[in-house]
Amino acid sequence: MVCLNIGCGNDKRDNCINLDTRKEVEPDVVWNIEQIPFPFPDNYFDEIIAKDIIEHLPFAKIRAVLKELHRILKPGGKIYIQVPDLEAIFYKIILGIYRDDFEVISYWVYGGQDYDYNFHKTGFTITALKKILQLQGFIVDEIHNDGGTNIMCWARKV
Repeated sequence: MVCLNIGCGNDKRDNCINLDTRKEVEPDVVWNIEQIPFPFPDNYFDEIIAKDIIEHLPFAKIRAVLKELHRILKPGGKIYIQVPDLEAIFYKIILGIYRDDFEVISYWVYGGQDYDYNFHKTGFTITALKKILQLQGFIVDEIHNDGGTNIMCWARKV
């Protein structure tokens, strides 16, 4: 099985090609995923892991990046995406949970901001993520909130 772990950071996986834009985390491949095309052939990966990365892309580039991920995924291949759940975050704020903690709110919405690439530029709800994935040709098998502030999604290429 050939796996791609995009935006791996320090979460490198032994069974995957680990890709990150930051060479200091020593990924297998240094690549900014805003650069299209990716350096991989069509239908190459059985699995793609995109954990806590898609939200760091400008919203104007989301469709193109997802289309590129679709291109490099094999038919029947699976993709796992995890992104912040804006609906859950805003719900917590509206209910008064963390309403007075600007650092928690800012982290959820805008990212950790502890290095150049750690800024959130795009937001998702479950329905918005599902729709954009379907528009790029993915079949969404499962999508839900993780019980906190993240969306977990498993999709596949037909």
